[in-house]
Amino acid sequence: MSEQMRQRINELIAEIARGNTFALDELARLVSARMLSVARSVLHNTPAAEDAVQDSFIKILEKADRFKPNTNGYAWICRIVYNTALNTAKRERITVDISTCFDLSDGVNVSERSTAGMAVEQAMSVLDAFERQVIYQKYFMDFTVRDSAKALGASKSKVSRAVLGAEEKMKKYINARDKNNG
Repeated sequence: MSEQMRQRINELIAEIARGNTFALDELARLVSARMLSVARSVLHNTPAAEDAVQDSFIKILEKADRFKPNTNGYAWICRIVYNTALNTAKRERITVDISTCFDLSDGVNVSERSTAGMAVEQAMSVLDAFERQVIYQKYFMDFTVRDSAKALGASKSKVSRAVLGAEEKMKKYINARDKNNG
């Protein structure tokens, strides 16, 4: 995501906090597809994910005044969506297996997936649960180390070490895989 887009998201959240509900329309155009992706990664059910996104917009309206300027607005929104989706899963008694949040196939036949997507998905399988979570937050939810640390209740140094270690494990896995296939 570009710095310009991040900045615009932050501006829109500030506008919403000031009562400009038209800003919510523009915010929706910018991030609703990504919000749906986050919700679907948790719920694996499009109608339930759409409901979670709608509930998330209500929460954004209610909590926009609590958003801290000059922080990552997109990560803030993703955290709201993720938590809303988890609450939906609890309320509807949907079992959420975090490891399924990393399935890149999205119901597509294996033969139709890109080689790179398959390699990343396979590389994710060599990570432990904490490493998968921080990689998911960094690359799929655009979280900073600070955002992940706060969301996971961990220190920034622990998250940073986990990201670096996970990236290294994934590189080694993919390099070994390429070497064996080439």
